[in-house]
Amino acid sequence: MKMEFIFDDNKLKQNGYTKDQCLNVIRKMYARHNSKTIREIQEGIFEGYTDTDWSILVTAANLPHTKWFLKVIKEWYFYVDEYDGNGIQKEDCLASYYKIKRWN
Repeated sequence: MKMEFIFDDNKLKQNGYTKDQCLNVIRKMYARHNSKTIREIQEGIFEGYTDTDWSILVTAANLPHTKWFLKVIKEWYFYVDEYDGNGIQKEDCLASYYKIKRWN
């Protein structure tokens, strides 16, 4: 499983944030969860090394409830192999968030 965060440089500047500040919040969030199976493999891409540690997704689900995240995020993806023969699937978390929000 992987989680990818891509921030909008213009929105970061408009809102007074840097990409590193935002990524540091996410890094600390995963560190606080104390998951030894989640690592940042590339800037903004976090990978869980076991299929049973869903904390990579559950923890990230709290980000839209912060004051800053939705103001600066450009793209947000979850990659998972559902073992259906189709390999790794890329899910758009941002689109899913807004779709669910419309239903509520």
